[in-house]
Amino acid sequence: MNESKALKKVTMIKANALTVFRAGNQALAEIEGLRGMAIRGMLLNYLIFFAVAIVLNGLIYFQLLSPFINWIFGGDTGFWAAVGQVILWSIQLTVAAVIALVSLRFSVELLSLWHQSLVKKVIKHFRRIDEPEFSLNEWLTEIKYIFKEALKSILFPVLLLFVGLLPVIGLPLVFVLESHLMGRSSMHAYLDSLANQEEAAELRRSWRWIPIRIGWLPTILAFIPFIGWLFLPLSITYQVIGFCYLVEKSRED
Repeated sequence: MNESKALKKVTMIKANALTVFRAGNQALAEIEGLRGMAIRGMLLNYLIFFAVAIVLNGLIYFQLLSPFINWIFGGDTGFWAAVGQVILWSIQLTVAAVIALVSLRFSVELLSLWHQSLVKKVIKHFRRIDEPEFSLNEWLTEIKYIFKEALKSILFPVLLLFVGLLPVIGLPLVFVLESHLMGRSSMHAYLDSLANQEEAAELRRSWRWIPIRIGWLPTILAFIPFIGWLFLPLSITYQVIGFCYLVEKSRED
């Protein structure tokens, strides 16, 4: 099979959140050693994710939102105080969802090397790939790049806080943008592992609508406090593995 034919088949892949999730579950059951790698990485992902989420939620709620609402509506009992509490929790819901995205993107970026190792193991299940020789300088450079990208990745979600305050359209816009960011994170773990950068660039262009199609499920989880956040890193891991599995499987069909 030549490269153009392979690229054509991959480009025509049909993926959504549910098919990717099922593919991830199939890959974990089928590929030897993949489940153990996934569990170890998810434990670290949970640790980083919840630590950042709890700290940021506490700081914003107790140091910013609650004092501001109490200052405007009053902190005592009464009608206006009740109105203030309703407004406070409606804002906090959006804030919590955005913070969940910030925390997740930060933890995912920090663990991008781990995600790429999962992707490479899936790729090796379908075809042979060349392993680059280890270089300490390149590894240190990559670590610095990961920390830089992790810090950059939290800036855009913070802007969603202001988008969420827009009347009527704010929350739907936040949902669509979060879905795009969630889905893109799952895709990039695969695209960054491709040796052929021309193919990767072409696939990025042809898959420009896929991030929203696969990102809506983890975004819904981001809007469900505690229970949703518990399954959020798990869903991202399944999507990283499942997306790669679907793409590589399509090369064989």
